[in-house]
Amino acid sequence: MVQKVIKYGNSMAVILPKEAAASTGIRVGSLVTTTVEGGRVIVQPVDVVPKLSPENQQFVDRLYAKRRKVFDALAE
Repeated sequence: MVQKVIKYGNSMAVILPKEAAASTGIRVGSLVTTTVEGGRVIVQPVDVVPKLSPENQQFVDRLYAKRRKVFDALAE
């Protein structure tokens, strides 16, 4: 499919066809990587798993242990 490159601020953009987005799992708001290989621009979705600092993880663990019944009830 031929697409037109458009100006987007100081950058350029290409509209991603709905079928291409659906087949790759890309949705509005998805994070993607762009790379150039062999003269081609490749756009790929990124699976992002947030990581907490050790201090924040300890806080979350303590909070969960203290309020486990509440979290379990909310999950039902």
